[in-house]
Amino acid sequence: MTYSFFLISETSFHASYLVTKWIEHFGRIAEFKGIAVRENPLPDNVREHRERFHQEFAGQRELAEADWKQLQLLYPTLSDTEKAMIRLFGVSVHSATYHPGTVFLGSNLNSSCAQDWLVEICQASNKPFLFIFLDQLLASWWIELTGSRIINGHSAVLPYARGMFAIENRAMMQDIRGFEQSAGATVHYIDTGIDTGPIIRVEGIQEPLRFNSLWELKGYTFMTLFRLMTQVVMDMLKEQENAPIGMHANPLLRGPNFNSRDFTLEARERAQAGYLRMKARAMSFLRSSS
Repeated sequence: MTYSFFLISETSFHASYLVTKWIEHFGRIAEFKGIAVRENPLPDNVREHRERFHQEFAGQRELAEADWKQLQLLYPTLSDTEKAMIRLFGVSVHSATYHPGTVFLGSNLNSSCAQDWLVEICQASNKPFLFIFLDQLLASWWIELTGSRIINGHSAVLPYARGMFAIENRAMMQDIRGFEQSAGATVHYIDTGIDTGPIIRVEGIQEPLRFNSLWELKGYTFMTLFRLMTQVVMDMLKEQENAPIGMHANPLLRGPNFNSRDFTLEARERAQAGYLRMKARAMSFLRSSS
């Protein structure tokens, strides 16, 4: 049995690191069937300008003021986390819409158009696996049509921090133990709950308060997640007879579920302030213990 797989992603700047990694690892592999994105079709000139920027500045960690302005125009929602990722890892080689066969599923993945696409790719008896990196919850028919072959990348440790902006919300709580427990990345199957599906692989980040900002930690977390997602696919390709089996976490350990609508600009500021306060407390404890 040969497994085939798709990547379904956002088109944000940070998603470009994931797309670049997958193109580098799987771009010439027959089992990789392509990339679909949660976005309305972009004009060709927008895709070309984004890709040209990535190609020109690939790997660079420092940008001139004019280049930052150009990047902001290309990605109007460019975040502090994405700026931190550039400083830590350099500009990614490709944009998220670089792949020539990119399928634009629209801004709503639960639309009839997206459903038609899913029905088409799931017609074969050996249904493909879908690896997703998304900011939208999927309707139950996604699970039904794929035979539960949807694997999600979550930028926190499950089951301790679920939902959107999970580690940021943990920072606002200023509970150092809970924060350290939640810092990391998880690859898991999706089910009808929110981040409650069987866990395939999880990795915590050691000393998450060592970063200069919460945004550096989040960027590092994204890169950890993208590596884990890639490793899961590589393992599947090596063992074509064996599908990854996830393990359900103890429901009693589930942390709160965070909603994106609650993560306002004020909440973002409180999250960064909470991170810095925890960092200061941790450093103070280390000094007093030495």
